[in-house]
Amino acid sequence: MNDENSPWQYKPDGDAPAQNNLAPSDNSTPAAPQRDSSSKSLSWEALEYIDHPHGAGWYLALVLITAALAAAAYLTLKDRVATGTIVVVGIIVGIFASQKPHRAKYEISPAGLSVNGKLYGLGNYKSFAVIREDSLSSIYLFPLRRFMPPLSAYFEPKDEARITALLGDYLPYEDRELDAIDRLSRRLRL
Repeated sequence: MNDENSPWQYKPDGDAPAQNNLAPSDNSTPAAPQRDSSSKSLSWEALEYIDHPHGAGWYLALVLITAALAAAAYLTLKDRVATGTIVVVGIIVGIFASQKPHRAKYEISPAGLSVNGKLYGLGNYKSFAVIREDSLSSIYLFPLRRFMPPLSAYFEPKDEARITALLGDYLPYEDRELDAIDRLSRRLRL
């Protein structure tokens, strides 16, 4: 099946593709102007995530909770592997919590959402929501596939209208809340 508007045509015998002349003929009517979404893109910079400063009390609480969970696991299960796993997870949480966010470069284009040069195709997402918190807001892209994690991109509140308008050209907006895990991590200020 050949499309008359296509600039090339498939030839099964291996010949070079034939180029169509796309210029309208004299007796044709001009086509109605179409919105060119291929040139629409928007880029901005923002922090990767919201920085929640942790004081000595937060780290002390982390150590005490980790020690209590490890002791309870050892006393009930008598399993050194489970106890060691709890201690390692506590250390990882402490290291992660001490990291400062870097500035990320975001870009929305017809190809997708690019985060620091890594492209995420918008065809893999079913909708987006805007989550507002503290000094930054974020867009959350909700995936089509069940076990694929959502994608978030932070932005300054002044950029919200431009970002949501452009993203709305590609995905529908949903007024959604964060899930239980995200709410817990924000409550713990991780």
